[in-house]
Amino acid sequence: MDLISPIFGQLGVLGPLLQSELLLGLAFLVLTATLVGSGVPGVLMPISFSSGALLGGWLAILVVVLGAVLGSHGLFLLARRSLSERIRKRWGPRLERFDRDITQRGFVYLLGLRLLGAPHMLVTAACALSPLRARSFALATLLGFLPAVTIAAMAGSAV
Repeated sequence: MDLISPIFGQLGVLGPLLQSELLLGLAFLVLTATLVGSGVPGVLMPISFSSGALLGGWLAILVVVLGAVLGSHGLFLLARRSLSERIRKRWGPRLERFDRDITQRGFVYLLGLRLLGAPHMLVTAACALSPLRARSFALATLLGFLPAVTIAAMAGSAV
């Protein structure tokens, strides 16, 4: 049974348009989260541009940034649970200075790396090994991805 159609059906002519835009936005969200979470390099700009062309600027920004943060956060948690303990056993004493620096300035470091476009997979893996809190990681990732996604989505919406 289709639960969405009765809601959008009461909107008349706008119903199918809003329903298709909602589904397209959901598809871009899932695609972005999957590709970013899988560590595919260089995927954020093409998705931002194409979603801007198909969804419009503001909706595209929301969908792509949310998908990127969800995918990045999933990769962060997976790396933290699966790799952190093994690497700490092997490199533990050598990571003490890294841990100290990340504890003091980790949010700023991560924000800067995201703004500069450092390789996503390496940055996320390094953060997963660090004592950086998951909430700080998500916020710095959101703020770091936002400018580039905004520019690409707005450029796509102008096409």
